[in-house]
Amino acid sequence: MIRRYLLTIFVLLLFANSKAQSVNIIPKFDFKLVKYYKLDTCRVYENVSNGTQTTQYLRKLYLFNNQGNIAQEVEFGANEYDGHTVIKYEYNSYGLITRKQVLRPDREPIEYTYYNAGNKWLRMSMVYPYPKDFEVQANDQGLILGIIGKAMVPERDSLTGEFTGKEIYGAMDEYEYRYNRFYKVVKETYYYLGRDVHTITYQYPTNGFGSPISKSYFKEDSKIPEYTVIYTYDSHGFLHTEVTKETDSGYTNTLEYEYSFAWDSPINEQQPEMKKGQQFWLEKKK
Repeated sequence: MIRRYLLTIFVLLLFANSKAQSVNIIPKFDFKLVKYYKLDTCRVYENVSNGTQTTQYLRKLYLFNNQGNIAQEVEFGANEYDGHTVIKYEYNSYGLITRKQVLRPDREPIEYTYYNAGNKWLRMSMVYPYPKDFEVQANDQGLILGIIGKAMVPERDSLTGEFTGKEIYGAMDEYEYRYNRFYKVVKETYYYLGRDVHTITYQYPTNGFGSPISKSYFKEDSKIPEYTVIYTYDSHGFLHTEVTKETDSGYTNTLEYEYSFAWDSPINEQQPEMKKGQQFWLEKKK
């Protein structure tokens, strides 16, 4: 019995340390910009260099709806024979997510349900790989101060701190957020079963507005980041490159973002050239 619970705890800790487990409340795209410029698709390429030449691999695809929100993500495997993951989103009239589905090859889908009151996010639940509820704590301005994930967790003796071999419904993980005077997230701290796992800090342009220009990931109480991400943007404010550098190894990973816009988007200075004999373009008569 003890071995079983030690194994469970070990697996949960591995699960907690995964970078993918972060609940990211900082959007990668500005939905107002996406809507104004009629952004249709974003393709994300990984630039891989062997020292003499660089090859681009398509790693991700974003599809947007007419309200500027991400309607679907497609994550491609690192190899051609790998399957790809499809993530689908649904929204309410305020543009808040109401449902998220993660569809993976040969695996059960993961489904998140979001509960909102008007334009305020209240909580979220998931049913796989195990039932879990997230309570969202926000202030009167709607800024998210914390998120608490609750599920069945190993019980500890209140006096000795030792595991009892039983499970109870309680807090599994917790996210805390701090903001600057421009209401931008500058710090996220993640706890798992009450233990500090990581801290992420964000830097913004000197005027305090806009999207982050860098992100640093610190493990537990370390003062040196495990890795740092540098973001660059094009003249219209869209994310252009994302460069991640690991501190110890010096390994650098570069992602490049490429966009497709509707033919009548303001970002296009002129309409696409018509083919010979073409009478219509996207169902619009010329």
